[in-house]
Amino acid sequence: MQQRRWRWLWIWVSVLVAGCGQIWSSDGTPPPPRETRLPLFDYTLLPPSLTPSVWPAHTATPLMAVDSGSAALSPVAIYLAVSGPACYETPVGSLICLGQVRNMLDRPVEHVMVSVQLLARDGTPLASSQTLIAQIVLPAGRNAPYRVLFDEVPENYAGAYAFVESGQIAENAGDRYADLGLRQVGVVFLDEQYQVTLSISNKSARTAEQLSIVVTLLDDAGHVTGFRQMVLSPDRHLEPGETLALMVEVIPQGLNTVAFEAYAEGVLSTN
Repeated sequence: MQQRRWRWLWIWVSVLVAGCGQIWSSDGTPPPPRETRLPLFDYTLLPPSLTPSVWPAHTATPLMAVDSGSAALSPVAIYLAVSGPACYETPVGSLICLGQVRNMLDRPVEHVMVSVQLLARDGTPLASSQTLIAQIVLPAGRNAPYRVLFDEVPENYAGAYAFVESGQIAENAGDRYADLGLRQVGVVFLDEQYQVTLSISNKSARTAEQLSIVVTLLDDAGHVTGFRQMVLSPDRHLEPGETLALMVEVIPQGLNTVAFEAYAEGVLSTN
């Protein structure tokens, strides 16, 4: 019989206004990239039979620098710092690479594209893939997660390297994106996943639509151990002042999750 393990952690949080969205962290202030967020008491996360293998991300250096053509087309990209990737081999032999992008500018950015390369020990690229971050907008001074899935682990794979390919300033973000607040947050670890409950309120003067929530799990070094982006139904709107309670279930890929971040965003209705 599968062992059921659970613990509850409830906490009242202050609201952090992010302009085009809302990010919550445990201390109520913008954290540096490697600062630990909400403590989760060193849970043991996955049973041995389901624990992914962790591949190193530091044993190889790429032989080629970031594509200069991409950098020339997207000068904003050089101000977006990328962490990771932390790569985990799954029980079916695929490789999941997770990380974060941090906006070092004082303005929000959008359309952020990340490229991940798998490398041999001598730095030779073995495979590559691109992905968008799991948020429409990346507010100033904030993080957003990314995920790349490779179908298999290449022969001679020794590490991974990530860089930001593109991104652009989110012009008039305050006129296009909703100002959302996160209020109550609760966490329970049950059936090998985190169940994060939170309450979202629309602080804008207009209806918020195209709502989505991102919950990112982190270890004590700030590496992403898992995340989930939940996109709400297109017909689910938040009127000005309206509050919505929901739960996001997140399965960690890596071990030793000790923190999480939550982010909510939405687009302002033009009607």
